[in-house]
Order: sequence, then C-alpha cells, then structure tokens
Amino acid sequence: MLFDLAVRVAARDAGVPVPRLLHNPAPMRETRVAVGVRRRGSVVHVQAVGSDGHRYSGYGPEGLAAVARASGCAGGDLGGGATAVVDSAATLRVLGGLAARHADPALASAEVAAGSALAGWWAERAAHPGTSAVTDVLGVSRQRFMLGVVPGADHAGRWRAALAVPTGVAGLHVWHRAVTGGDLLAGLEQIREDDDWHLGKVQETLNAGRSWDRVETLHVAAARLASRCDATDLFEAALLGDPLWRARGVHGGFVCRGEVVVGVGPQAGRVTVRADRLDTRLRPGAAVIGWPGEPMAATPGVGDRFGGDVLATEVVGGALAVTIGGLRKSGYRPVAAERVTVIPAPPSPSTIRSRRAAVARLYRRRFSWLSQGTTPTSARRAVPLAVMIAAADDEDLRGEGGDASTA
Repeated sequence: MLFDLAVRVAARDAGVPVPRLLHNPAPMRETRVAVGVRRRGSVVHVQAVGSDGHRYSGYGPEGLAAVARASGCAGGDLGGGATAVVDSAATLRVLGGLAARHADPALASAEVAAGSALAGWWAERAAHPGTSAVTDVLGVSRQRFMLGVVPGADHAGRWRAALAVPTGVAGLHVWHRAVTGGDLLAGLEQIREDDDWHLGKVQETLNAGRSWDRVETLHVAAARLASRCDATDLFEAALLGDPLWRARGVHGGFVCRGEVVVGVGPQAGRVTVRADRLDTRLRPGAAVIGWPGEPMAATPGVGDRFGGDVLATEVVGGALAVTIGGLRKSGYRPVAAERVTVIPAPPSPSTIRSRRAAVARLYRRRFSWLSQGTTPTSARRAVPLAVMIAAADDEDLRGEGGDASTA
C-alpha cells in the first residue's frame, strides 16, 4: 500500500521508527513475565524473568516450574493471570507443546502443573488479537511502528537496535515498555472478559486435579470458537478508533471520506455522501457510523455522530455516492455541503453476549440438535394457501419488472 510505503520512507529519512498507530494495541495484565525457549532435539530449555527482574530457568518440566515461579503462581493459584512477553510466535508454539506433555496434574508436581496450565492458557489466547494474555513484542513493534528498511528486513535484531533493547530474555521487558506506552485502544474490553473467562476454566481444571488439555464439552468448544471469531472483529473495529489507522484506511477503502450532497431532512432518516474515492469497501447492508470532520480528527462521542446502514452505492457524475439510511432522530444529523468521515460500525458487545447466551442455551437443552451433535434433517410441512398465493404474486411482479428493464 502506498500509505505504508510513505511511512517507510519517512522512517528511513528520520532514522528512527515512525508510528503507524497512536494508541497501544496490546493490553496487559498486572503481572508480566518475559519468556524465552531454546530447543535442542526433544529437549526444551525455558527461561522466565518476572516483573521484579528475578530469572528462573529449567529443562523440560522444570522449565514449566520456572514459568510458575516467575509468574507468582507456583502454589497453584493462577490469580489474575500473567502476561507472557515473547519475541516470536514460535516461542509460544514450543512452550505450548511442552505444556501439553505435562498437562495432567496427577503426573506432575504442583509447580509444574501450574506452569503447564498457565502456558496452556497463553498458547490458546495467543490466537486472539487484542488479548491481554500474550504480547509478541516483535509483532506489536511491526504493527505500531515502521522501520525505514525494505519489507521483510525488519527482523528482531533491527528492532532491538532501533529501540535500544538489551540482549537476552530480560531485555524483553524493556522492549515491551517501549512499544506499549500511551493510551490503550478503546473497544477491547470484551476480549479482556474472554481472557478472564478462559483463565477461570483453566483454574477450575487445575483445582479439580484434571488435565487442562482434555477433550472439551461441545459448549466450551463452541464458546472458544466464538471468542476467536469475535476477537478478530472487535480488534479490527478497535484499530479504526486510532486516527493514524483511519488515515491509512482511506487508501484501503475501509474509511470513506466525502461531502454530504443530500442532508437529513426533518422526517427522512437518510443521507447521501459523495465519496472522495471510488474504492470504498462499504457495501449495501453494512452498518456504519460517521461524524463531521476528517479521519485524523478524534472520534466524537455517541451524541455527536450518526449511525445507520448503507442502502446503496452508485457512481454519479464520476463520483461514488453512498446513501445511508436508518439514521436515529436523536444524535447528530448531517447537513448538505458538510465534510464527513464514515467507517464500519463496531460490533456491539451486548449483541455478542446475547448471541453466545442463546447458543449456550441450545447446548444445554437435552434434545437440541446442537447438544446431540447431529445435523437437523429437512422435513416437509403444510404451507397455507395464502402464503403460496402471495409468493406467486411476488414472482409475477419480479417477472414484470425484468421484462420492463430489458425492453
């Protein structure tokens, strides 16, 4: 993307990393543990450095015990959970595999079982964008900043040099502080709740003396899958809350900037915006929000912005006209000749919770097709005559419309 190229050139000219995000995209827990692993054959060596700077290490299961000691959960109480600070996704994969081999508390010491459970939680939540369980400092660096090097050349060594990060596992704490400063992205609260929920499930299995790496119930498996899908949607929406990311989104079509050509009247709840660009990704049926001003301006409160659904998009006189309907009577009402910014509406946390509750009820029902794990079969049923007549009338009307359009 040309926007990224411009940022990369600016970073090269300045000789320092240039921001891509103004806000911190990586939430964290109260306790943070820097973790490094080194594998030689089938043997895994683990180093863990706590927030207090104490270093713990060990091979195999003793490496998991080191994780528990550094996290302050050697007694089996995971507490509020610790954020794992790593420098690559490969670290979590190796650590997760080691944890799975020692997941049964009946075959391990209390320290090893606690370290295994915590590492298992890290490995699971690492697949959820915006999680507070894991911070991959290399990934966050690339997401929040840009180096003035060719794509693919921004390896860990370059970032350590650019951010003055000491070598070794202990230096990960310095790296973490360098890339997670400033205000946190808004809209990640639901992901934090999911982190807490899954940590609670892991703690329950640990307290009961069961393996956390066991076959799950259908309900828990479905909840985890929904959590992963929702996290992706929530994180993408949260990114659009950052002014710099919105400026980038203009060039990718995710953010629509334009002039109102048909404002909201006293009764009509719709508005038409003439977009500056033709490549908007807003499609009919998409829920959107908007406000007066440019994308780099701060996102206003609910009362100072409008929201609705895209009704139509069409090219008129060489410009793209986006019609938005369903605007509320309260709140902001855009008028003609006003410059506005329009972005996709973020997911509603209340809608997410209600949908999950509905699915959970289906899994708890004894005779639900979801709880039984069987696909519902199609069944014929009587259709009222009035419904059949109405459907036939609709087909006739469609046919007449098609003939008229082709005539």
